[in-house]
Amino acid sequence: MAVAAAIVAGTLGWIGVVAIAVQLAAATPSNLGFDLELLLDAGRDVASGRSPYAAELVSGTAPTATHLFYSYSPPVAQAMAILAFLPSSVAFLAWSLVAVAGLLAVTEGLRRHYAPDRSRFEVLAVTVAVAPLILPLAVGLLFGNYDVLFPLLYGAMLLAAVAPTRASTIVGGAALVVASLKIHPASMGLWFLVRAVRERRDDDGRPGGSLRVLAAAVVIGLVVLVLSVVLGGHGPWADYAQVIRAGTRAVIVDPRNAGIAALVADWVGGGDELARTLHLAVGAAALVVTAWAAWRRRDPVESFAWATAASLVTLPVTWYHYPSALIPIAIAAALRARGSDSRPVWSLLVAAGLVAAVSIAALPLLYVAMGLVIAAARRSAPAPARAPEPVGRAGE
Repeated sequence: MAVAAAIVAGTLGWIGVVAIAVQLAAATPSNLGFDLELLLDAGRDVASGRSPYAAELVSGTAPTATHLFYSYSPPVAQAMAILAFLPSSVAFLAWSLVAVAGLLAVTEGLRRHYAPDRSRFEVLAVTVAVAPLILPLAVGLLFGNYDVLFPLLYGAMLLAAVAPTRASTIVGGAALVVASLKIHPASMGLWFLVRAVRERRDDDGRPGGSLRVLAAAVVIGLVVLVLSVVLGGHGPWADYAQVIRAGTRAVIVDPRNAGIAALVADWVGGGDELARTLHLAVGAAALVVTAWAAWRRRDPVESFAWATAASLVTLPVTWYHYPSALIPIAIAAALRARGSDSRPVWSLLVAAGLVAAVSIAALPLLYVAMGLVIAAARRSAPAPARAPEPVGRAGE
């Protein structure tokens, strides 16, 4: 009954998303997938031998955070050059299908690890049904944003953390590299680093899966960098450095920016200078939380949840669709919750979805939604993992 209800609700959700997509596509100019169009245009520039970066940004003009401009690292534009020949509508459809397929692949991996006895069809059907009801993901799909790949990328990293096989750690390392092309997810590298140190301590000095993820990420990252320079030269990277420098003076106080420093600055009537100053503390706190979670939270899912939430605020701009990165954590919590634990976990996850929907009109609530997912991860942990941890070893 619950599965049937989820499928019915999800079908209505998908109909709503498609209806909005049609309306956005009918606008002149089309507003459907405008974020993806930036990536496609950057790829077309690269394919034509031009820089993917706007001349005014390269010259040092400070951008507005909400202004549309390409600001990713060169490998993204170089990869998108492969799709340069595709019509925008075809590329948008393919992008959306890859995002949904990636979510399903991660869900299947988590199902096999946490609930192999559960029906594959039911788990995947519910996942597809619920997807459009998670507004950050739905908005990202309509925008064609890079973040719609976060369920796949963060999910691959989570799988590497909870089920560290040789294949999963390599894929997790690759996912860390691809996600970090957007810069702010790079803080997950700190989580894996601290986690690797903890694993060596707990396992009598033997390296664990986190170290293999880091090693894979370093190797793959170097390969990507070398290929980028070989294919495009140093020019795009020099332009990118200028864009990053211009971005440090960006206008960030905006009603659409959920960044903590921008919100606080707006509340007290401050401007961008105050927001940028406040973000020095916010960014540092995000890294501290990441390291703390890796070291102090024994359960890998809860620990990963804290680090994921922190990774969304390492930069001064946090968009509404960023929290789609927490979807794999919600799925893991739902799958491993059994017996008396299942009802409170599902209640927390449903509340997170509802609060996330409301937060589109009240952005600070986005952090409440993220907190509810973290709480669900903690509540779903096996009892020993939820037990209080010792402050330190004897003699420390």
